[in-house]
Amino acid sequence: MKIAVAISLCICLAGCSSNGRVVLGNQSPPTFVFGAPVVVAELVSTAGSSNPTLTADMLEIFFSRNDGADTRIWFATRPSRAMPFGVPAVVAELTLPSADDMSPAISADGLTLWFGSNRPGGIGDLDIWASTRPSRSSPWLSPTILAALNSPSKDIPRPLGQHGSVMPMSSERETPGLYQMYLATRSSGSTFAAPTPVAEINSTSLNHVDGFLTDDGMALFFTQGPLGGPADLWVTWRKSTSEPFGSPVALDGINTAAYDELDSWLSPDGTQFYFTSNRSGTSQIYTASVSRIDSGAAPAGIDAAVAVAPVDTGSGS
Repeated sequence: MKIAVAISLCICLAGCSSNGRVVLGNQSPPTFVFGAPVVVAELVSTAGSSNPTLTADMLEIFFSRNDGADTRIWFATRPSRAMPFGVPAVVAELTLPSADDMSPAISADGLTLWFGSNRPGGIGDLDIWASTRPSRSSPWLSPTILAALNSPSKDIPRPLGQHGSVMPMSSERETPGLYQMYLATRSSGSTFAAPTPVAEINSTSLNHVDGFLTDDGMALFFTQGPLGGPADLWVTWRKSTSEPFGSPVALDGINTAAYDELDSWLSPDGTQFYFTSNRSGTSQIYTASVSRIDSGAAPAGIDAAVAVAPVDTGSGS
């Protein structure tokens, strides 16, 4: 029997039953069925690895790793998505002595890399920078700071969603020590508008960080947790990009009770999910297969008692 959990992206009214949902117009929240997570063995390190993001073809992965003194951006490649990644290496051309570089966010085409850094020339404690390269085989060019996205506090990027037009970044600009979720729209080229908070998700007592916005802009995965942890992965859904997100749902098929789960990344075809967990004692990168069920019916081979399919409770409002 395949071990998996389906997460119905529900937006429940107060008092609705645990298996109910409200129908939203002509569109219903999809159900995501996750296979059992497995560690990406070729990226395991005693130093730990985190913040995985991949190119759309899934042939390059970028992630963070702390060498004991500073945090660096690393990468690995493979000839096909069916093969393991090769030996990882640090992105040398973006490395500065005594600077921390983290939370790499690679573009779908692999030609732009956004990352957080406390390097000289920044605006705040941790700023969002961007580097480009003319081709996948070329070295990265000198990075530039994205002033419109940064604040005097900590700001970190994530990959662009909604057809490459919106970055689900996080910032401590409102409350030092507490990350909250923001959406920053890129109008043209590399120019971003000022980020706006995702008010329907944020709170004054929990961290909201590591967002992943799907290509259609309809689903937002993120990390939520109290100061000091543990943190879990959640997802929320909206029926159009002009409307607010609904009530978040925890990814119970991925989360553990005592450990941190962070850094969601979903493949463009929606079949592979990457994330970070310290369930082994150190932070490592994991992956799990994904099936999306828009009809709410469990696929063949999934135990109906495990795959939680949405149930209509009425026409809704």
